[in-house]
Amino acid sequence: MFFKYRYIPNYLSLLRIILTPIFTIAMFQNTFFYKLISLKIFFLASLSDFLDGYIARKYNFVSNFGKSIDPISDKILVISSFIVLSIFYPSIVPFWMLFLIISRDILVTVLRYYRLNKSSNFKTSFIAKRKTLVQIIIIHLILILHIIDPGYIVDNEYLYYMVLSSVLLSWFSAFDYLLLIKK
Repeated sequence: MFFKYRYIPNYLSLLRIILTPIFTIAMFQNTFFYKLISLKIFFLASLSDFLDGYIARKYNFVSNFGKSIDPISDKILVISSFIVLSIFYPSIVPFWMLFLIISRDILVTVLRYYRLNKSSNFKTSFIAKRKTLVQIIIIHLILILHIIDPGYIVDNEYLYYMVLSSVLLSWFSAFDYLLLIKK
């Protein structure tokens, strides 16, 4: 019975990848209706991130494919969202922050596959999981404000500092992975 449900976490990760371009297209329609749709799509994709990990751990549906696709789908969702927000709000998500977020994720992905090719276990660190959560919360906040009052986003510096803190947290979380390579 459980066998047919075994791949649900992988399907949820794939769903995140599928929802990302739909989210992006909805964002660029830039009407109230599509802004609301993009928020709902991002929320659903974020929820799938929580659910795939929860289901995989609770029912021991962990697979090698899942270990690979889950972090990639997270990166696709978060990076795509930050790219879109950078286009709408370059003063809040400037290019250099975007560059640092993308660079960190590329570095960690390369390190992940390097470790996996050496047949060693590579777990996502606690800090990296919190980093993703913080990024998702910040993106949700900006998306909500994007619906309510886009001018508010531009006029308030604290959003810039929230994104900056997520960039710093991103790089801080990368140090765990760099230390693992030396082992």
